[in-house]
Amino acid sequence: MSTIKEVAKLAGVSPSTVSRTLSNRIFVEEETRQKVLKAVEELNYRPSIMAKALREGRTYTIALLVPDINSLYYPMIMKSVEKYATQNGYSIILCNNNESIECEKRNLEMLGSRGIDGILCMSVEDDIRHLLCFQKEKKVPIVLINRDFTEDISCISVDNEYGGYLMVKYLLDMGHRKIAGMFGDFSRQRFRERYNGCKRAMEEYGVENYKKYFIYDVNTIEEAYRRAQEVMLREDRPTAFFASLDILAIGIYSGISGNGFTIPGDVSVAGFDNIFMTEYMIPPLTTYNAPIDRLAEESVRCLIHQIEDGAAASRILMKGELIERKSVCAVR
Repeated sequence: MSTIKEVAKLAGVSPSTVSRTLSNRIFVEEETRQKVLKAVEELNYRPSIMAKALREGRTYTIALLVPDINSLYYPMIMKSVEKYATQNGYSIILCNNNESIECEKRNLEMLGSRGIDGILCMSVEDDIRHLLCFQKEKKVPIVLINRDFTEDISCISVDNEYGGYLMVKYLLDMGHRKIAGMFGDFSRQRFRERYNGCKRAMEEYGVENYKKYFIYDVNTIEEAYRRAQEVMLREDRPTAFFASLDILAIGIYSGISGNGFTIPGDVSVAGFDNIFMTEYMIPPLTTYNAPIDRLAEESVRCLIHQIEDGAAASRILMKGELIERKSVCAVR
């Protein structure tokens, strides 16, 4: 196996110049860079990760904590996070928290002895005291993805309230007033925010008694199916549903069709997140496109900036866009 000294000798430069070239973080003259890269290729040189870690005091490893790897949403973020981390020379340790705050705490405890450089986390609950404590005691920066808090911790999030407002405003613009908003557990910040956006749109349009159609604390496809069926049996049934998660829209579709109604002919449906399968639903789902890839890229950039430059915590809210498909039509 070739060494860095052999690469330096072949390229006619010093070993430190080879290190600077391969780090891609310090300027090296283009002519010199090309000589080094040519020597690396000829000798099939592979730098030692362990040696680099010891030399620079970093492991080039980032932990990614997700609430549930079985979700249709979180793997999309995981894929983008890994892509951008790899592009920046970092490896990922994935921790699945199984929707359990206790599991999240155990994973943090395990990571504390692994020598990681930073953590990207989609926290299970809104109580983040354990994350703040870990960051302070271990001196390990943490960036929360799609979570938005005022504490001294970086938060890179989708603007959930804006998304809820945008989707319900769209339904209102299509003439709907009897809108069944379906929301997840309000102990989770993102559902409260999406509800607040929905509420703001309703009040802006002067819709009275709109909460009579709202459905709360729905967290699974099965629950969404059952609750949608119940709502559609009412004599004064809604003309549209707003699902605060696309996976809930899957259950709503079944609940509607199971009662002999059609989408969007009898009732319209709008979702939130734009998970990959929504464009293949029948009919394709109109939804809020949360900018998942951009969210992941900015989260990785923010964390590396803190790791390498000691940057302060930052807070970024990203607006998504409405994706209009075939599941919504104007009130007849």
